[in-house]
Amino acid sequence: MRSTRLWAVLRVGLFGRRAPALPASVALLVMAAVVYAQDAGDVHQGKLVYEQYCALCHGETGDGNGPYSKDTIPIPRDFRQGTFKWRSTPSGSLPTDADLERVLVNGLFGTSMSGFATSLTHDQRLAVIAYIKTFSPRFATEKPEAPITIPPEPPYTPESAGRGAVVYRKMNCAQCHGEDAQGDGESAVDLTDDWGSPIVPYDLTEGHLKGGNHGADIYRVFIAGLNGTPMPSFADSISPGEAWDLVHFIQSLSPDYQKDVTVGPPPQDAPARANPGAPADAVGRRN
Repeated sequence: MRSTRLWAVLRVGLFGRRAPALPASVALLVMAAVVYAQDAGDVHQGKLVYEQYCALCHGETGDGNGPYSKDTIPIPRDFRQGTFKWRSTPSGSLPTDADLERVLVNGLFGTSMSGFATSLTHDQRLAVIAYIKTFSPRFATEKPEAPITIPPEPPYTPESAGRGAVVYRKMNCAQCHGEDAQGDGESAVDLTDDWGSPIVPYDLTEGHLKGGNHGADIYRVFIAGLNGTPMPSFADSISPGEAWDLVHFIQSLSPDYQKDVTVGPPPQDAPARANPGAPADAVGRRN
């Protein structure tokens, strides 16, 4: 009944009271557009949320230069280029709204970016996402590409981790992350991000990753890359099987990684806590 009333109102609004009957397919398309628009975040509400929760770090104009930015680890994201690291989409693509909300819900482990799972409602998160997207013209002219496909994870085994060590060497990961994956490779001291800020490769032995600790989260980084950083996409360089082996090698570096010994989707991440005492090697990295 609700959709029928909506269509009746819409017909009057579009065509006047003597509106002609339209084919059902056309009516459904128009109604879908209306529903989609209703589900989109409210930019005006998003501005209020942003000013209250985000501007102190990310700045009023989204430039990553808010009053608290000099004291945060890492440097807050500059939204104006539309470049985001934590995405489900291919390298170079914009993120989906779901990607951005995932960061708002879970936060980023080991950084000053805490989660807003309880302090913001779903509608408030969608609203602030809509407002953040106004900072970059990319969102007005581009659409996010389809998320990458993540095949089912094979069980973690010592053998798969061993094969992953071979992939680690094959892809020259040690050049940045070091032979022992502690973020101390030969190139580590010279790396910068797209904004010219120093960026230190992550210590993969810590047992926690900023974008999620489950196998699918790590796989996603290997295939999507991290936009704005020297971390490339391996989508055209390794097979899905090699990617999973590499995931398992990373997981073998610390007992704190959650290893999936049976096939199945990863559980939902718990919200991350802000960590003002993050390691010194995090200085200079952007969220």
